[in-house]
Amino acid sequence: MINNLSEAKNGPIEVFENRPSEQLVHRFGKWQHIPSKEIENLSIKKYQNCGLGITINDIIKTFHCKKTKAQKKLKLLCKESINKKGERKKPILFTINRTKPQQYFPSCIKARIIENKRKRPIDPTGANYNNKASSSYYPLHNAFEQQMVSSFLIQLSLLPFQQLNMHNIHMRTIIDKSHYEEIDIQPCSKENKTKIQRERIGLREVIYKFNKDGSIEIEIASSINPFPIETDNDVNNFFVFLGQVKDRLASILRDPWERITPSIDKWTLKYCDFNKDVELDDKSIGQLMDLNIQIKYAGEAFRLYVKNLEDRFALRGEQIEKVNQPITTFLHDSIQSPLHLINSGLSKVINIVEKRFDEINKRIDKLEKLVNGDK
Repeated sequence: MINNLSEAKNGPIEVFENRPSEQLVHRFGKWQHIPSKEIENLSIKKYQNCGLGITINDIIKTFHCKKTKAQKKLKLLCKESINKKGERKKPILFTINRTKPQQYFPSCIKARIIENKRKRPIDPTGANYNNKASSSYYPLHNAFEQQMVSSFLIQLSLLPFQQLNMHNIHMRTIIDKSHYEEIDIQPCSKENKTKIQRERIGLREVIYKFNKDGSIEIEIASSINPFPIETDNDVNNFFVFLGQVKDRLASILRDPWERITPSIDKWTLKYCDFNKDVELDDKSIGQLMDLNIQIKYAGEAFRLYVKNLEDRFALRGEQIEKVNQPITTFLHDSIQSPLHLINSGLSKVINIVEKRFDEINKRIDKLEKLVNGDK
């Protein structure tokens, strides 16, 4: 017999006591909504703590729901959705490989998760394709390499049809050197008298460098958020952004009436990068991650590589242009014929890859003969 009812498992408790949460009504019942944001936060926290994704057991334990409800919720969060405005919303979670139980990772740090997974050793036991004991794996290994090149060629063939963008923009203008002392910024060092000011304008960082001779260098770092530059409307939007850059420059110079600040048509574009991107799916990422092809010709450089864009990866074709023209003149000329800014390098890269493809085919044939015992 229980003398003190408060000692009973489900008995009444004193006013000043709290019943443990597991003995109360569940916070998330059969018909109650489980916020997607809470699941996303849970997945981020678990990955940061142990490098693993959440599982169905984590959902059941945290939100006190049934197994079927947890399964439906996880599958739903791995799919694209459409909001009330009709805009596409990317999945909140994603999976990498089949595991038991299945692990789900947060899409907001997808690029970092995949990159970390790529850096883990592939052959922890020390086995490799140079070992004679594993010679039977040569065909499989080379077939995978052949598949990699084929996938790369497919992605590469899509590049010319993608939108042309501009980033890594370096400009220069000049003011009277007497205004240098009026700029209320400390120089970098005693040796280097350059004064540097960093400003955030929208999604991009703008760096202003004020030199003692009165020259001003303006850098727009926008590799993750490049400027579309194919149409008249794109160019107009870019000049709207330059207007914001100019306003911020006038503020640094304490020149509200813009008597000192040079107009944009007096800014010289020193150089910039033009790029085209093809977004990669999960299967292509692992195959192309180490890709980095560079070609230099006629004082220009073309590069093809995989770009980490925080929440996704893209195959990027990139051409560096040395310009040394007024930015207004250059953009006016480029808009008439934008394809020359990058497509000239694509054909050379395609030739390189096709040669590599032929080499791999020959190597596969040779190794298969060796494995089969042919001389």
